[in-house]
Amino acid sequence: MLTTAALKLSELLSGPYLLNVPVYQRPYSWGDNQVQQLLDDLIEAAGLGTETETDGSYFLGTILLMDAPGTLTLRLTPKMSPREFDVVDGQQRLVTLITLFCVLRDLDAKKSIAKRVQGMVHAQQGSRFFRTERFRMHLSSRDRALFEQHVLQDASTALKPETPFLSPSERSMLAMRDLLVSELKGMSDDVRARLFDFISENCEVVVIVSHDIDRAHRTFVVLNERGKQLQRDDILKADILSRVSGTDINWIARTWDEMGAELGKEFEIFFSHIRKIYGYDNRQVVSGVRSVVSDVGGAVPFINDVFVPLARTYQTIRNASAPGLPPDIVRRLQYLNRLADGDWAPAAMLALKDWQNDPERAAMLIGEIDRMAHLMRLLCAGTGKRVRRFSDIVDAIRSGAPIDETHPAFQLTREETRSIVFHLKDLHKRGPKICKLLLMRLGDSLGGKFIDLDPELYTIEHILPQRPPATSEWRKLFPTAEDRSQCMESLGNLVLISQDQNDKARNAAFEAKKAIYADASPSIPLLPITSDVLGVARWGREDIEAREHKLLTMIANLWRIDIPLAKGSPRANEPAPAADSAGEDDAERPRPRASRA
Repeated sequence: MLTTAALKLSELLSGPYLLNVPVYQRPYSWGDNQVQQLLDDLIEAAGLGTETETDGSYFLGTILLMDAPGTLTLRLTPKMSPREFDVVDGQQRLVTLITLFCVLRDLDAKKSIAKRVQGMVHAQQGSRFFRTERFRMHLSSRDRALFEQHVLQDASTALKPETPFLSPSERSMLAMRDLLVSELKGMSDDVRARLFDFISENCEVVVIVSHDIDRAHRTFVVLNERGKQLQRDDILKADILSRVSGTDINWIARTWDEMGAELGKEFEIFFSHIRKIYGYDNRQVVSGVRSVVSDVGGAVPFINDVFVPLARTYQTIRNASAPGLPPDIVRRLQYLNRLADGDWAPAAMLALKDWQNDPERAAMLIGEIDRMAHLMRLLCAGTGKRVRRFSDIVDAIRSGAPIDETHPAFQLTREETRSIVFHLKDLHKRGPKICKLLLMRLGDSLGGKFIDLDPELYTIEHILPQRPPATSEWRKLFPTAEDRSQCMESLGNLVLISQDQNDKARNAAFEAKKAIYADASPSIPLLPITSDVLGVARWGREDIEAREHKLLTMIANLWRIDIPLAKGSPRANEPAPAADSAGEDDAERPRPRASRA
């Protein structure tokens, strides 16, 4: 069941409510914009510095609490005995508001606010004859000391930490405190007192108390409020910590936070990859990972055997580096990371998880994953088809059966090959992003090394212009629209240059274009795929076809694909293969599925 009540902020921060931030919660992370917005909203609602009247009340959102184990709160009243609650949602707002009260306390020369803040910051617990005092709100261990010593204690909001080595959350908390000090310092005592009265007595929250972690987080999902929402990793962390004994809680929480800090914004998607690796891609992420935890024998084996090694592997993949990682694997990971979606990542994680034990096998698998990831893009396959293909590859790797380049999971059907060949005739029109990445990769092959530059720096330029002027030399070389259409979108007619160069080149003559290409800036240097054409004297149909032949040969060799290269091979006007057959020829490519481990 859920217990609810609408409380003034002064009521929540008084009496029986003892608030704890559990270890599974993310640390304090509000930035200046969020703190400033909250303060501005409160000042405006209080009618300070404006001609508007004070709002009768101001809603601060919902605070979601969870009863301590063994406690059942049926009704929230000021007369109930003091009890501890975990703050499931609302930590960021509560920490900011309590800090605001403490800053007002320390800036108050008349000390009229101090006594009232004392009752909010400090709480009584225990029986009448054995009463003790504690701070109203306890943060998790990583932030608790700084919050108590530099915010909650009297006259502490002006103190600076003695150590310069602060965690990101500690720096965020100090930045929030100092911003509030700076903003409130310029107000008069009277204005600060009015602000304090308004926030404590006119600002309300809806408090919801849950009695089990699953229901608490289901409730959270439907709440709409300011602040950073709990993510799937928060819910999973809470679930896993609820399954372990007290001796394991701290190290699991610490390990979880360390991996989360290392993966950063990739931490959320990491759990989706775990779900897919273990064959639960047909379930929601939280449900799928819970099933993995159960399959491997519980929370502790999950952390030791799944979570930590796969998180480190995923970090290796995203950084494309690790001590001793073979250069060929590094290079292929660099190319894979340029692809917008990570449908290939679960297979790569599985391939690299134990790469030190068999580097040659890992290199082979990453090479095949790189090949399939790019061929599926050249196939212009949708997300669903790509996910299914890599699900087959994951199953093949996890099965434990022998696997090499000849495995069915790494093979293209004849129909898929025909589709790729067809798409390569006008890839820029079909997929500009993959076309750009393909040109960069071919340029690296021409130059003999990986060039680590952001693809967004470059644009695709058609050497033979798309719309040449009627009097240009291009019309003499390509007199008919049919001549131009057959050559203009050819892979052989494309180079990569900066947007500034592209604006200058446009419909210029070939010699003028080459001069523009060569005049590259140090920040956006000339690429081998572009310098490749600078030595060509004339740019006619034969030159475009010769360059196309060269690039297609490189693609065929790079990714083992049978591309017809003889004269009379399929041109862009050949009928396209059936769209719905690409990637679906089960008769030609067996799709084995491994059992779940």
